[in-house]
Amino acid sequence: KLQQLFIELTLKSEQEEYEAEGIAWEPVQYFNNKIICDLVEEKFKGIISILDEECLRPGEATDLTFLEKLEDTIKHHPHFLTHKLADQRTRKSLERGEFRLLHYAGEVTYSVTGFLDKNNDLLFRNLKETMCSSENPIMSQCFDRSELSDKKRPETVATQFKMSLLQLVEILKSKEPAYVRCIKP
Repeated sequence: KLQQLFIELTLKSEQEEYEAEGIAWEPVQYFNNKIICDLVEEKFKGIISILDEECLRPGEATDLTFLEKLEDTIKHHPHFLTHKLADQRTRKSLERGEFRLLHYAGEVTYSVTGFLDKNNDLLFRNLKETMCSSENPIMSQCFDRSELSDKKRPETVATQFKMSLLQLVEILKSKEPAYVRCIKP
């Protein structure tokens, strides 16, 4: 997401400005990372949505059922690959419990082992109550008492991270980037 923002703020906008000003320059080719951002965070079909859905569904959800759900939902995406979807040659480098994303940094392989547990790593309500009632002023201020009365299920780790990243991107977009241009002979 941050790579995509960097591309938009620097490469894309600067190249458009050079073109508008008629400056002779050599275009910089870049990978449009939006397709990967969409693959990860798209509603209902993105990796985070599928992970959250698998964490919330009743029954026996495991890391491998999460991987199967990914394979069923996004198997036709050109930047997504699993052992099951790969050709004979690629299967040798990809374990059964892994998936691979092909993006600007090249091929990145992820192991699904522990994905569900890590995504459900929630700070439970009774632990929050204990922290709020602590006599240590710093500890009691770290936890909002209003959260204790909220009965809905807390957001998963992936969703919290996604929302935090969206807020960061909005802050960065609201700023005016400044560049130092160098004149070279």
